[in-house]
Amino acid sequence: MKRAFALFLLILSSLIGCAFGQQNDTRLEAVKKYIMEKDYPEVFGTDRYKTRVEGVLDVDVDNDGAKEIVILYHPHYRQSASIVIYKVSSDLKVTRLTEGLAPGPLQKVSGDYLDSHNLGMGVDFEVSGENATPEKVLQIAKKGGMSGLVAYDSFFHMDGRTSSFSYIDMRGVKLPTKKHDCAAFEFSTVKQIAVGHLREDAAQNYLAAWVEDEIYVYLIRGVSTDGLLNKKLSIIKAPQGFKGFESDQGLAYETETSTAVLTLK
Repeated sequence: MKRAFALFLLILSSLIGCAFGQQNDTRLEAVKKYIMEKDYPEVFGTDRYKTRVEGVLDVDVDNDGAKEIVILYHPHYRQSASIVIYKVSSDLKVTRLTEGLAPGPLQKVSGDYLDSHNLGMGVDFEVSGENATPEKVLQIAKKGGMSGLVAYDSFFHMDGRTSSFSYIDMRGVKLPTKKHDCAAFEFSTVKQIAVGHLREDAAQNYLAAWVEDEIYVYLIRGVSTDGLLNKKLSIIKAPQGFKGFESDQGLAYETETSTAVLTLK
């Protein structure tokens, strides 16, 4: 267990050291301390699964004038978000936003991920009527001692992970099966994330996630008191020859022949 903690801290420290200068160390150290001591990712029972960190950004992702820490994880569980946002106050108090993101289409089960259902700690269910909103189901889940919730168009997934409450909004994502459960699919793997201005909109920040040959672009206009995102999603094909976003250059990206800034047009 100690080795897992040490490795996670080493990876996170390395990524942070590469991505940011010394001036931001206090904020990033606060997030590391919060993760390691208060809200370690993907804890089921007493098992803390070693989590792989793929990227770290220190940016204003929700357009409120203050920067957040955005972490791209490679999770162990099929029902875990790949993108998690942390707010850091001026006195270094860290809060993880309830809603995480899992960009991309739903994929057939690969066998590469664990499943909370196999632990006896996950359930899929349907809700109808006025209680069918994520906000209502969140309240029910919290009262029932569950802490992980995923909303699909026709059903919800809920599990008993040991952490602050987490929510993923997969409504509008096409289900690969007609069954109202998540037994046959998993989330996509995100290659890279970036935050910055679009070529046609320099006034707002957008979060872009590269998944397969597509880029999922989120405009986050704010966060509710429950930690849910006021977001708008656009999906575009990756530009021809797309090789990834340039480090520390917002939504500037490289192709095989040139450099450009992402656009939705």
